[in-house]
Amino acid sequence: MKNLIRSFLTPLSCSALVAFTPDVQFGSRTLPNLNYDSFKIVETPTTRGATVIEAPVQQDGVKLYIAIDSDSFQNEERPGNGGIRLLNYQSREDAIDDAVRLAKGMTKKHDMFRTGFSGAKMVVDSDYEDLTGIERKGLMEDTAKALEALDGCMYTGCDLNTNDLDMDYLTEATGNKYVLAGRDSNVDTNIATAASVIGSILGLIDAKSQKDISELTFTVQGCGKVGSTVAKELIKYGAKRVQTCDIYPELALIEGCHAVTDWRTTPCDFLVPCANSLAITEEVATNFPPGLQYCCGATNSPYENPEARAIFDNRDVIHIPESISSAGAILADSVEWDDIKLYQTVEPTLMYGWIRDISRRKAKSLAVQADLKASNINTVLNSVIPSRTGEPVGKEFPDWIKQFHQQ
Repeated sequence: MKNLIRSFLTPLSCSALVAFTPDVQFGSRTLPNLNYDSFKIVETPTTRGATVIEAPVQQDGVKLYIAIDSDSFQNEERPGNGGIRLLNYQSREDAIDDAVRLAKGMTKKHDMFRTGFSGAKMVVDSDYEDLTGIERKGLMEDTAKALEALDGCMYTGCDLNTNDLDMDYLTEATGNKYVLAGRDSNVDTNIATAASVIGSILGLIDAKSQKDISELTFTVQGCGKVGSTVAKELIKYGAKRVQTCDIYPELALIEGCHAVTDWRTTPCDFLVPCANSLAITEEVATNFPPGLQYCCGATNSPYENPEARAIFDNRDVIHIPESISSAGAILADSVEWDDIKLYQTVEPTLMYGWIRDISRRKAKSLAVQADLKASNINTVLNSVIPSRTGEPVGKEFPDWIKQFHQQ
């Protein structure tokens, strides 16, 4: 990521993926680098409102799918943005489903804060459960070719099982284009995501003014980079008890926290999902111990299906959507895209503080407008989503810094 990133986002005629034809066009603009013999359209927008492309990958046992939400290109200045996820999926269909679901979810995140982007996702499907055998440099070089073929219609960064070294490879292979991942900066996008989780938790507690964090027990499900940071921050904020759980038990051993073996059967006031998607099934939602009041975390699509969410709603478990609570990284992206120099030089704690603050205000506003009733959250959600017309949220960061220093 160098200081020319904004110049690579010149307006493109990418305004109608629904018009993606065998001529390989985004709207009226033909992508000459997209070799139709190599790139396969595996799903068209008529199915679920997203185009899914399978891009060529040289190494055996690995497939790369790119999902671009059709809604992303209704405004040509809103390119798709979503990270690269690497997993051993059970089937090709599962990988494609995940790509579409995540791309649609990214649009909701970007719209929630008007970041200047909209939804897309890259999913790498490995035939092997052990992901350490994947040749990462070659994979990122193949990914770079796909990004170059898309020619500014998509930007990417880290996601599940991809890391900073992968982004170094990708940045080099793209010539510092199409990658928003905190390169050449001390900002950690995992901590940024944790900041939006913490902000959303605090906003929800603010809305229910008779409650204090010192009275609440939390269960953090998933203690990777984001979840472990959330757990540590909850301790700092004075939570009554922070319970931690992970499929790798050693990761749940966090100072000041209480490791539990099964988050699904452990009572708490506040469930904080920070692991893989779809973990809250109908059975989990039905049988979760009494006393649960809130659900808010970093996981994208924490519910297996709408029925599972409805069960929590009927139990009056207030859920702050991940479009708010898991938006930290894309909020950082908005700053990086708008002012790369500021992003590379800012004190990271200021970035995290800004993310925590705007997430806190957004979550509180949503909960108050829902009258603190779980069943009202979706009904009033649109009331906290800004218009797509206007400056990206990243432009607000310099003024927030000034106000912070004046306090």
